[in-house]
Amino acid sequence: MNFLSVQPRSTTLDNGNIEREAFPELIPSSRISRDITRDNGLYLNAVREWRPSEKKLKSRLMIATQAEKKNPRLSAKLKRSLNRYFLDYINPPHLPPDYIAGFVGLWFVLDEAHVIVIGLRGVDRRKGVGELLFISALEQALANNSKVVSLEVRRSNDVAIELYRKYGFQKVGLRIRYYSDNGEDAVIMTTPPIQSDDFKDHLFSLTQQHAEKWGWAVRPGYSGH
Repeated sequence: MNFLSVQPRSTTLDNGNIEREAFPELIPSSRISRDITRDNGLYLNAVREWRPSEKKLKSRLMIATQAEKKNPRLSAKLKRSLNRYFLDYINPPHLPPDYIAGFVGLWFVLDEAHVIVIGLRGVDRRKGVGELLFISALEQALANNSKVVSLEVRRSNDVAIELYRKYGFQKVGLRIRYYSDNGEDAVIMTTPPIQSDDFKDHLFSLTQQHAEKWGWAVRPGYSGH
């Protein structure tokens, strides 16, 4: 995973680009930027150092925009690249200190933690980053003395549902037509009591397995095991 670390999200970092890439039609970056300052919220970024090739591309060439996804023809790509290089020439972009591969957001309400969002760059999917962020979210819920963790997931997202099941989540209900882009239902999932020894042992075991597969990553301090 290229020496990833998980860090509390800063309002000073360039978070907008990854939000637009992860959720081009669903979540305005302004909403998440506002949510960072919530007293009961916590956002974490998975970050690493920039690679030399990425520094050369600059920030405007880092993102596959929605327009590119809709019109992937070579001529259109060349035109967009020329336009971007021209913009870089007249107004050189400044890279944020770290490359942000993904982020996760948590809200703490009474004795429950709620995972409200997990977002990844397209190039960082299927590399263990999302699971790393999910592990970090569960560890933060434990550190916050939450009793359970809940979330919503698209009914059609079988891959995510299986991941959550692996970590002990169970389906407990539906939110009908929850997603505004296509009216899809959301499956509500929740954990058993997370402060139990059984849950902590299970999480520790899965964390070890993840590290063996993808490598160790520095995460916000948690010493619950």
